[in-house]
Amino acid sequence: MKLKIFLGVILAVLVSGIGYFYYLGAFDTVHVKEESLGPFYVLSHDRLGSYRNVGETFEAIQKEFPEKGLKNYKLFGIYKDNPKMVPEEKLRCEVGALFSAPITEIPSGFSLPLKYKVIEKKRYLTADFPVKSFVSIFLGIFKVYPELTKSCVEKGCDMNGKASMEIYEPIVERQTKYLFPLDSPGFD
Repeated sequence: MKLKIFLGVILAVLVSGIGYFYYLGAFDTVHVKEESLGPFYVLSHDRLGSYRNVGETFEAIQKEFPEKGLKNYKLFGIYKDNPKMVPEEKLRCEVGALFSAPITEIPSGFSLPLKYKVIEKKRYLTADFPVKSFVSIFLGIFKVYPELTKSCVEKGCDMNGKASMEIYEPIVERQTKYLFPLDSPGFD
């Protein structure tokens, strides 16, 4: 009797786990497409070190931007190094907010040094992945990057030094857009 209960619990946990990952999009097909996007108007913070720590910058932005009157933005990250090839402590990224229109005045007094720049319109390989929970962000990394990389190599991309960009929109669109630039290796 105890064995049947134990096996029943294990089965329920297993089915629930599979159902949860299905809900998150783990079994969805990743569709890579070519798009011309931009220009992007960004306020960003340069970071050095593990990509796992970018959440600290996002938290500061989400707290301080509304206090300074900045709104209608999406969070983004530009990841400049391949974590499989560069030591964790040397990983470079830019993390910040992306606006659909130029910013005429940048408020002062942020806890992080921020720079304003315009990322001109470019051609990108893109893929979208749903954001249904915090776990979606990590699942998207494992699902999307292999497909983007494969498509980029098929198009003749030089993957050496290729930066990637992620645009996060968890509220309205409920998705992350992943981008590889086709016109250049970076986002400058």
